Amino acid sequence: METATEDIKKKTVKNTAKGTKKKTTKKSTNKKINDEKKENTKRHSRKIKKETNQDIKVQLPPDTMQKVREENAIFVNETQLNEKMINQCYKFYSRRIKKFDFYSLLFCGAVVIITGINFLLKGREYFFGLIFNIIFNSLLILLGIYLWSYALKYKKFDREESLRIYNEDVSTYINYYYFNKDTIKIHNKEGTTERRYEDLESIYETKKYYYILISRNNGYIMDKNSFKKGTEEEFNQFIRIKLNRNYKKCCHRKRNKRSKK
Repeated sequence: METATEDIKKKTVKNTAKGTKKKTTKKSTNKKINDEKKENTKRHSRKIKKETNQDIKVQLPPDTMQKVREENAIFVNETQLNEKMINQCYKFYSRRIKKFDFYSLLFCGAVVIITGINFLLKGREYFFGLIFNIIFNSLLILLGIYLWSYALKYKKFDREESLRIYNEDVSTYINYYYFNKDTIKIHNKEGTTERRYEDLESIYETKKYYYILISRNNGYIMDKNSFKKGTEEEFNQFIRIKLNRNYKKCCHRKRNKRSKK
């Protein structure tokens, strides 16, 4: 009888153990499912937050963009380019910006011409004969003349080259200049370029124009009489302070007469 009761007790203990195991496994699986659901909901909410927090990029029409730039700028200039203006810029670049090359060619040409004329007049002192001296010194004089003509010659605007490179006539472009507190924005058909004032190569002031050099071989022309916001006198004072040594004055400015009290 005792053995039978012990067997019954063992069976009941085993059954209860199996039941508790099944319950625990069910609870663990339910927990896993619930945890996965929670993680999925959290991920979904995060995605929604990111999508809502992201800035929606809206491309404004060019007229409104121009108005926004003008409102934010301290000075605004609108310069209509033409062929004469571009040729004057090329001339200024070759003779003033690259003045070392210009004057060195003139100097070399002058030295060669003077030596050729000097030795031509003293042809008897040579041992190679009069004819050789005349030919040699004449070539020296011609070389000096060529150096002078090369120095005085400058690049001119070529419409065919412009059409080949840009597919448009660059001399018909309108350049928009927006001068802010720390940066300058230049906009035309090719796009928009923005530079900080300290990153500019230099700005040259002439009688009619400002030549804004972004790099040594790349620049823009700005007409002094085309300011839409601010005056040229105010801009001159502003740009001198911003560029300091990189501002180059190549003309004589008339001083404003102060009204006497």
